[in-house]
Formats: sequence, structure tokens, C-alpha cells
Amino acid sequence: MFRQDSRRHYPLSHAMLVAGALVGYAGAAHAQAMYTIGGFLDESVTAYRDSNGARLVQMQDSAIFPTKIFFRGTDDLGGGLSANFSLDSMIGLSNGSLSPQSHGALFENSAWVGLRQSSLGSIRMGQQNDFSFDYFLIGGIDPATGIAGGMLNFRTGSFGADLLGVKGPAQIGAAITGGPYAPIITNGVPTGLGAINWDRVGGTRMSNAVKVVSDEYAGFSIGAMYSFGGVAGDFSNASGKSAVLSYRAHETHAAVVYTEQNYSAIDGGHGGIANLLAGVRTRISDFKLSAMYSQARNTYTGARIYALATGVGYDFTFDWYLGAAYTYSNGNSQLKNVTVNQAALQLTHALSKLTSIYLTGVFQRTNGAYAAEIGNTVASGNIQSVVALGMLVRF
Repeated sequence: MFRQDSRRHYPLSHAMLVAGALVGYAGAAHAQAMYTIGGFLDESVTAYRDSNGARLVQMQDSAIFPTKIFFRGTDDLGGGLSANFSLDSMIGLSNGSLSPQSHGALFENSAWVGLRQSSLGSIRMGQQNDFSFDYFLIGGIDPATGIAGGMLNFRTGSFGADLLGVKGPAQIGAAITGGPYAPIITNGVPTGLGAINWDRVGGTRMSNAVKVVSDEYAGFSIGAMYSFGGVAGDFSNASGKSAVLSYRAHETHAAVVYTEQNYSAIDGGHGGIANLLAGVRTRISDFKLSAMYSQARNTYTGARIYALATGVGYDFTFDWYLGAAYTYSNGNSQLKNVTVNQAALQLTHALSKLTSIYLTGVFQRTNGAYAAEIGNTVASGNIQSVVALGMLVRF
């Protein structure tokens, strides 16, 4: 087979905004330094099943939220100016190792330094996630991490090779190292690429990046980011860029993000994947509502896929929460006109402000153009489902 904001509960999106613990202070008259160690720990037992009846039961890291530890600091320089830094590391609770997403790098998840001027904005330099991650995952606009299903409910599919425009074991093998998608291995040979997180909401880092974000004015904020490719004499090779326009008013938060990243596998590093996301989340009484549009397009070949996702969540009590989400995805002819229907349901019980247990299920059905894929696990047919029982701890 298998080749939230908060009223009183604290399941998903509130957890994204909580970063706590071990704060130290130092400084003189006008200056103060603050250092934070924190993180998110998500571990679950998952059971997969596909349309051919094959089953897989396993421990799963980061089923609904990224498991990570971070070190952050702020140095008050006076006059509203501060220096700050962040070092983030993705880890696997199943065996205590670095997450495979880190590719062996200790602080691959983020490593940057920056300056912030109050009432103006901030600038950061280093390895960083683009605005898709900042606003749709951390900000909770994404119905997956904001409502139901978490990272298991990301837009995904086994069409990564066609989206990148690579064919055969040699091209696919070369695209594994410098590309954004995980390999599909059959009998030890790379036969495809799984395009989990093809709209980058789950976090796809940009190296050698400069990121500028404004403070909010009348609820609006803008940001821009550029990643230097680092290829001598070839400025655009492997470069990237991202921009955001966001709006916040009370319980409503909306954002539009455009990101473009070049890869060596596409037109010799001069082409890449362009992503467009637009979404909004809000709260009406005890209900949470969220909707988003996302798109990925190969700037060289024209291969394209888009998704429409929506979700609704309800607080039964201060510590019980139920959410449901639905996603429809559609690819163009270069992606075999693939369609994907995906649904998720999640029940969360908050044991405290920092600890929650959850039961979530995700179901995916494709039109048969490609095999179903959830959480980087590829099915042998066009239908796949997964159920996860787990715990999320913030510290």
C-alpha cells in the first residue's frame, strides 16, 4: 500500500499564539533583554487505510501542528528600537531525532537576526519561512490548522514530479535534493514526488533571506521578502520572493500572500513554483469560520493546481471543541486534470491552557489520475483515510 483565537478553549489556533517559558531579564536603566525557550510537542498514533484494504498503524510526529523547539530573544535598544533573533529546530518525538524536514540541519526551521522599530515595523535576515506559514498556519487562517485535521489535512497529492516538470529516476532523483517535495520510492527507485504542502502553509524555508514587515495601520499590514540565490554571476538562480497584505479587526483576520521560489530542477534554476493564497477567518459567538484559496503554478511549464478549503468549528464548553473542514483541489491538463476531495473532523479536549488531547480523521478521494496521499503516505489506490489519536503540549 503505502509506499483557533479563543473564547476559553485552547486547541489549535490559540496554541499557535502561545509561546512560553523560561524568560530571563538583564539590562540597565533604559535597556532590557528577554530570552525565551519554548516549543510545541505533537505526537499521535495514526491508522491509515486505502481503497485496496491495506492498513498501516504507526507513531506520527506533527499530525496537527509542527513539533519544534525554539530559542528567541529581544534586546531593548531604547527609543522603541529592539534587536531580536530566533533559532527554531524541528524534532521527531518518535525517536528524538531531528525531523526529516530539517535535512540534518539543527536550526533549519529558522535562524535569523533582526531589528524592530515600534510603530514602524521589522526587518529580519537569515533562514526564514515565507508569509504563507506566518499568516495561514501560525495565524490560523488555514481551515486545516485553524479548524480541523491539522497538518494531516494539508492540501497534498502524489503529483509532485509533474508539478515540478521532472520525469524518470534520474531527473526525479536530482529534484529530491534541491526541490520542495518528498520522494516516492518503489523497490528502492525514486518513481515520483509527493507534493505534500504544495502551497507552503506547512513551512518551506527560504535561505539567505531578508524579510520586512510593517506594523498594523487601521488594521492593515504589508510585508516583503527576498531570498538571494547565492549563485555567482546568476542573480535569479534559485532565488525566491514573497509578499503579503493582511487585515485584522477584532476576531476577523484576512491575508493575501504571493510567493515564488526558483528550483534547480526547473529551467536550470531560473524557473520555479509560484504560490498564491487568499483567506479569512472569523468568530461568530461560539463558532469559528475559515475559508481560503490556494494555488501552485510552475512558472516554466505552466503546470498548475488550485484548492478551495473551508471549515467551521464550535466550542461546546470551555474545554471541548469540535471542528470540520472540506477541501476541493483541481489540477490542469499537465497534472492529468486531477481532482481531489478531502474532508476532516477533529475533536479536541483542553486539559489545560498548554495541554490538549485530540482525535482527528481525514478522508481523501482522487479521481484516479494519481494515487491518494495523506501525510506523505501514498496509497495504492485513489482513496485513503487516516485516524489520529494524540496529544499536543506547548511550553
